[in-house]
Amino acid sequence: MRHFFIETARKLSLGGVFIASILLIMLVALILVEITLRYFFNTSTMRADEYSGYLYLALVCFGFGHTFLRDGHIRITFLTAKLSTKASSWVDIFAGLSTVGLLLFIFYRTVLLTWDSYQTGVVSEGVSATPLFIPQLALPLGFALFSMAVIAFILQRMGHHDC
Repeated sequence: MRHFFIETARKLSLGGVFIASILLIMLVALILVEITLRYFFNTSTMRADEYSGYLYLALVCFGFGHTFLRDGHIRITFLTAKLSTKASSWVDIFAGLSTVGLLLFIFYRTVLLTWDSYQTGVVSEGVSATPLFIPQLALPLGFALFSMAVIAFILQRMGHHDC
């Protein structure tokens, strides 16, 4: 069961980073279109700034889990560097559990935020009047992937060192 969860978390994280890659390509294309329109045609999409912010938010959120599983997040190891492997694993497990608690709280709050925006029909103040729940969906989805990645990390630490 542990191995299945870890593999599922890895695959979902890869899916998240694939989505982030697509969003990055869309972001670059949008910026290039905007530059071209402004420079050569003296006009604008009038939406590029707003949508580039949404795309950037989403690509960062979808990349959290994959980055964590690849040890891409900054970790402060001055304490664990001096500990034995087993003690270091226990510290990692404790830190992971604390992180999961925080991430699940953030997940819960972002679900409430998105749901509230959907129910109240909040739209952006920009020209597009985009319903805000659409870009906000990236938050709970990204934090769900991040939470799964941290849980997979905890399960790996527990399995590798027989804590």
